[in-house]
Amino acid sequence: MSAPHFVEALRERWDRTPLRVRLTAAVLALVAGSLLVISVSTILALHSYFLGTIDEELETYLHTWDPTEYSEQVEGEDDEAPGVSARPNQYFISFIYLNGDDVSRFDRPDNRSDAPQFTLEDIEDNGGDAFTALAADGSTRWRVLAMPGSEVGTELDEYDPDVERDIADYYVLSYKLYHFDKTVAGLVWVDILIGVGVLAGLAALGVGLVRASLAPLRQIENTAAMIAAGNYSRRVPRRDPGTEVGRVGMAINSMLGKIESSIRAREYSEERSHYSEQRMREFITDASHELRTPLTSVRGYAELVRANPDMPEAERQHYIGQIEEAAKRMGLLVGDLLHLARLDQERPVETEPVDLVLLGHEAVSAHAVVTEDHRLEFRASPGASVVVVADRARIRQVLDNLLTNAVRHTPAGTTVTVEVAAEDGEAVVRVSDDGPGMEPEVADRVFERFFRSDGVAHLGTGLGLAIVSAIVKGHGGTVEVHSAPGEGTAFTVRLEAEDTAGAQPDH
Repeated sequence: MSAPHFVEALRERWDRTPLRVRLTAAVLALVAGSLLVISVSTILALHSYFLGTIDEELETYLHTWDPTEYSEQVEGEDDEAPGVSARPNQYFISFIYLNGDDVSRFDRPDNRSDAPQFTLEDIEDNGGDAFTALAADGSTRWRVLAMPGSEVGTELDEYDPDVERDIADYYVLSYKLYHFDKTVAGLVWVDILIGVGVLAGLAALGVGLVRASLAPLRQIENTAAMIAAGNYSRRVPRRDPGTEVGRVGMAINSMLGKIESSIRAREYSEERSHYSEQRMREFITDASHELRTPLTSVRGYAELVRANPDMPEAERQHYIGQIEEAAKRMGLLVGDLLHLARLDQERPVETEPVDLVLLGHEAVSAHAVVTEDHRLEFRASPGASVVVVADRARIRQVLDNLLTNAVRHTPAGTTVTVEVAAEDGEAVVRVSDDGPGMEPEVADRVFERFFRSDGVAHLGTGLGLAIVSAIVKGHGGTVEVHSAPGEGTAFTVRLEAEDTAGAQPDH
C-alpha cells in the first residue's frame, strides 16, 4: 500500500472512530508524550550531571597526584591505582610513555579483564576532555580522562615547576560506570513503570469522565432518534446556558420547536385537505342526488307536454305547474348550496350589537303570520335584553331555519316555543316543540347536509340545519339538539353574550 493510500485509509478509520474513543486517545497521547519528554529530559539531565561530577572528580585526582611517587608502581610493585585505594575496583590508571613513534602503556592494576580500551589517537582527539570507552568485553563502560604529565600534581602544595620530575607523557585515569549505568537503567525502568501506571489509571478515569461529559450528547442523539420515530414533542433536557452543551441544547430545542410547528401545520393541512376532499365528494354525491329528482321531473313533464299537443288546457297547466314546482325546488337547493359554500369559506362577518330578545320576537311574529296549524310562543323577561356581537341577518336566518324545521316536521296543533335568556355569561336561544320527538340515531345526524328522516317529500333541501350549524360555528358558538320519542325536540344555541343582564326564562 502506497503512502497516500495508507494515510487516506488511516483518515477514514479515524473519521469512523467514536468521539469518546478519539478524546480518550488524544488525552492519553498528550499525557504519554508529556511523560516521555519529562522522563527523557530527566534522564539526560541526570546523565549529564553524573558525568560532569565524575569528570570533575577525575580531574581533581590527577591534579593532586604526585607523579614522582609512582615510579615503583609503574615497575609493577603495586597493583592498586595510586591514591584511590578506597575504591580500587572503580578506578583504573594508565601511564603512557612516548619514545619517538614508540608508545609504551602501563596499567594499574594490570590484571583486569574489563580494562578500558583506548588509543593515543583517542586521547589526542579529545584534547584533554574526558570521554567514554568500552572494556574489552564490550559490556562495561569507563569514563576516561587523560592529562599530560606536566599538568599532573600541579595543585600540590609542594609543587615546584622549576624542579625536574620523572613523569610519564600522559596519565590516564578511568572510572568504571557500572553503578552509574545501573542507576540510570533503574531510573529508566522506574519511569516506564510509573508512566504505564499513570496512563492506565488515566485511561480508566478518562473513559469515565469522557463518557460522563458526552452524556448530554447521547441525550441529544436519543432525542433526535425519538423525533425521527415520530415523537415530535420530545426535547433536549435543559442545561446551564453558560456551557457549550447548554447553548447547543437551547439551539436544538428552538429548531425542534420550529420543526414540530411545521410538521403539525403540514399534518393539519393534510387533514384539512383530506377532510375537504371527502366533504367535496359527499357534497357532489348528495347534490347530484338531490338535483336528479327535480331535473327528472322537469324533463319528464316537458316531454309529456311536447308529445301531446292536443292535451286539454287544464291538464297542460297542471304539468306546467309541476315543472315550476320542480324549478323552484332546484332554485332553493342551489341557493342553500351557495350559502353553505360561502359559510365554508369562513369569510369575516359584519358584526354589530344584536339584541336577541328583539330579534327572537320579530322571528316568531313573522312566522306566526304564515303558520296557521301551529301555535308559536316567545318567552323572555319583560324589559330584559340579551345582546351579542354578531351578524344580524345570519342570526335571524338561524332563528328562521329552526322555526321552519319545527313547523315542517311536527303535526298540526304542535306548540313551538322560542326562549331567549342569559346563562353563565352566555346568550342562549332555545327553540323547542312538544311534537313526537326523534329517535337518538336521527337526532345525532340532524345537522348533516341533505339529511331528512321523515320520508316525506317536502320542498326543503335537507340543508336548513346544516346552515344553522355553520352560522353558529362561524360566530364562535355551539348548537345542540335534545330529543326523545314522545318528548318533543329542543334546539339550543349558545353564543358569547356582550350584555348578560337578562332574566331567566319564564316557565
